[in-house]
Amino acid sequence: MAIPPPDLRVLCRRLASTPVDDLPHICPLLVSHVLRCGEVLSAVPETKAKDKSSETATLVHRLRTHITTLLAGKSASGRFAAVFLVKAVVDVGGWESLRASDVWIRGLIGILGKPDPLVSKELCVITLTKIYSLLQSYQTLVREMATPTLPSFVTAMLNLVKPPASSKAPKVPTSFVDTVASSLSKIVSLYPTTTRPFNAQIRAAFKAYIAPTMSDAVTVPQSLRESARSLLIVLHYTAPKNGSSDEWVKGIKSYTKEAHATADQVFRSVRESWESTAGYRVDTIRTDGEPSGGGDEADELPAWTGVTAGAERLTGLIGQLIEYLKVPTKAPITIPVGELLDLASRITLITLPKPTTGEDSVETNPAISRDEKAELWSVLPEVHTAILNLHTVLLRRLAANTLPLATDILDQMVRVFTSGRHIAAIRETVYVLAKELLEISGPGLLKLSVDSMAPVIQATCQDILRATGHYDSPAGGKQDSSSTNPNPNPKKPTAGRNGAGILNAQKVQSSGNADVYLTTTSTTHSSSFSDPLFAAALSLLPLFLSRLPQRHLSPEARGLVDRTAILANSKQAMLASVLNPYKDTRGRYYPTILPFLVRQFPADQEVEVLRTNLMRVGAGVSQTVATSWDPAEGLDEVVGAAANTGGKEGEDEDEDEDEDMVDAEADADNEAGAQLAAEDQNQKSKAAAAAAAAAAGVWGATAEKSAAEDVATSKPNPFTIVPIDSPESRAERASMKKRKIGEEAANPPKRVTRSSRRKTVEAEEDTSATTTTAEVVEEVSTPAPAPVSAKPVVAVMEQKEGEDDGEDSDSGESVQIDMSLEDSEDEEEEDEE
Repeated sequence: MAIPPPDLRVLCRRLASTPVDDLPHICPLLVSHVLRCGEVLSAVPETKAKDKSSETATLVHRLRTHITTLLAGKSASGRFAAVFLVKAVVDVGGWESLRASDVWIRGLIGILGKPDPLVSKELCVITLTKIYSLLQSYQTLVREMATPTLPSFVTAMLNLVKPPASSKAPKVPTSFVDTVASSLSKIVSLYPTTTRPFNAQIRAAFKAYIAPTMSDAVTVPQSLRESARSLLIVLHYTAPKNGSSDEWVKGIKSYTKEAHATADQVFRSVRESWESTAGYRVDTIRTDGEPSGGGDEADELPAWTGVTAGAERLTGLIGQLIEYLKVPTKAPITIPVGELLDLASRITLITLPKPTTGEDSVETNPAISRDEKAELWSVLPEVHTAILNLHTVLLRRLAANTLPLATDILDQMVRVFTSGRHIAAIRETVYVLAKELLEISGPGLLKLSVDSMAPVIQATCQDILRATGHYDSPAGGKQDSSSTNPNPNPKKPTAGRNGAGILNAQKVQSSGNADVYLTTTSTTHSSSFSDPLFAAALSLLPLFLSRLPQRHLSPEARGLVDRTAILANSKQAMLASVLNPYKDTRGRYYPTILPFLVRQFPADQEVEVLRTNLMRVGAGVSQTVATSWDPAEGLDEVVGAAANTGGKEGEDEDEDEDEDMVDAEADADNEAGAQLAAEDQNQKSKAAAAAAAAAAGVWGATAEKSAAEDVATSKPNPFTIVPIDSPESRAERASMKKRKIGEEAANPPKRVTRSSRRKTVEAEEDTSATTTTAEVVEEVSTPAPAPVSAKPVVAVMEQKEGEDDGEDSDSGESVQIDMSLEDSEDEEEEDEE
């Protein structure tokens, strides 16, 4: 053993010299000394200690003796300090400290029965739980220390949290009950055989905390609910032999049945169209009085009365089912998925009334009062949120095994979202569920399922744009015809960004508030980036591009998602957009947003690798697009178009398909012809530029400068459809070119002489009374490779005057290159002969 550290000397000296009542004040200092003595506290003592080694062993023995004395002393302050020191020594002391902690364990259990402060007892529970957890690794210590003392520890904790017979409220704070529940969950999972006799007592002591209601005498925090639920679930570990799996299934089925019984009372004001597929039968429900449930029996949950209390009980029971899917099990189990989906289907079939008209979406029971119905509509969103969380946990637990259930879960999710999208909690829960759903079954969704997600896509983009300050519509509001175009006069610019400063005259006249005339900039979006709703929406946005079949998305929805990705500066969404290009029903690809990605993330390695590889194959658009086009321009119209597409797409789908089939062949011909014309025009433009430079000199330079300025000032739209070079298009162009060559061979061009061309120009001058034509003919000889002789090129510049309609019009100038064949006069005379 090495030289004793100075912290050990200081620690022993302070414990011996400090008064017992002052020890709690220096507990942090004492613990810091103990943590720096971990090496000597965990070292095995030598058999023949000499010199410094014997001194170290003496100091370690003196420290343990001081702790034992304080723990067994009569001062509560000393016992509190001793508990602190025991916890610190056990954490760093290893097996040597555990072997010497038998006396400490008994002393800590004794403190739980003494009238010490509650904080000391809570610290005792935490320390004992730590000791029993460390003892689990040493079977010899388990037999010698854990097995004899563990029943006393469990009994002491249950006596502290058990409510008195005269009251339902516990005699200790809920925070202490939470600590005991967490401790028992750990102890039961580590020592199931030893804690088996306490199964019924633990269930009776903590059943009131798993699904509390407003009818209870105590308010239960969320942490205590989760701890109590976990504790009751791990009790299946105590089942004898191999019965833990059956006990787990029995528990989850019992809570599912209790949830149905509670729903019978809560939903009595509506006529349900649900029919159980798991064999559950709805009992006859009385309509007099208020709905109620529960009881005072040993196997019943506490009683409740009223719709709000019933909804809280139903939400708590669903939370217990969620905890069943979260807590690890002792052995493989069989999850009753059919019964869980049956409960979810029953709850999701009851939807909220329409927020605009207030019309009920389900048939109501006329025997129930209107007040009870209104109370049901007010608590229904919490129940819907709980059932959507159940779906999320089920997808996470079963992963790819939930693929057959994806369609049913998606239908229920969309049904709840459609009726409650104006509620932020429902939107956030739907975003989280949709993310898990798309990760598992997104690529295999049918077009009908993708179309049903149009409201989710639109709301996701709206929440992201609203948080980033690019969209100012009401949260969760649907786009109607009046809000789709906030500026009825497109020639007049709107005030503010995206029409945020537009004044509604009717609202001003009705409210009389003069402050609405002021156009203010919202500053609340700066704190929205930490909002859970924004985080859920932003994490879902890339999956619309990477996990959904892009051929099933509408152009409006894809355009809205791309704009949102750019404006929200979402790297993952922009990468997904570039890697998953959009192709419409006619096979035309939309331009990529790669320039925006490169501009916003210029130093990112992933973006650089993607850029270099895509630019090699000619993908992407000009960088001018990224600097000249504003994605926020016309955002309200895009959002409105995406909203209206979801409703009209199903009705007009057949008509659109018919029109596409009729126009497909004509569009293909037009595209091929346009490409050929573009190629010819490009060649003619190059020749025209050369001829104009030689013939017009300064005018040619001015024209080129003007053309360059027109290109620089133009604002191309990257969401316009551009044809992509493909093998089919190349083959079609080749066939068109062959056809054109054949037509030219069948109808050779006539040779035009200089005299005949002058006659044609003079005839055009006579017929055009309002147009003055200036003809400049110049013979330009261009050398050609032998043996072909040089042919003259005639540059004709025509200047036409525009008609005056009351406004100044610019005169248009054009350069035409005459490439017709010309013969000399000798050849012309030979032909005449």
